[in-house]
Amino acid sequence: MQREVRDVLMNVWDPIGVKDEPACADEYDSYVGAVLGLLIRRESDEKIAQHLAEIETVRMGLSTKAANMGPTVQALRRIELWNGSE
Repeated sequence: MQREVRDVLMNVWDPIGVKDEPACADEYDSYVGAVLGLLIRRESDEKIAQHLAEIETVRMGLSTKAANMGPTVQALRRIELWNGSE
């Protein structure tokens, strides 16, 4: 599950545009645990979008893109949480 969340954060969310930089493959790893926790607790799409927007604005100092979180939240929702492999 962590790998899948990491992949979504890097390939769908990617607010700083580093997905094509191999040296940056771990750029969003520090956010994986909290995002996975939101999914496991079945938090709302709005809560997940707010969390990601807060990371962008507070931690990264970017302007918010909360209105554009739909594709990221949808991709996170497609992650199978209990598949027996983790």
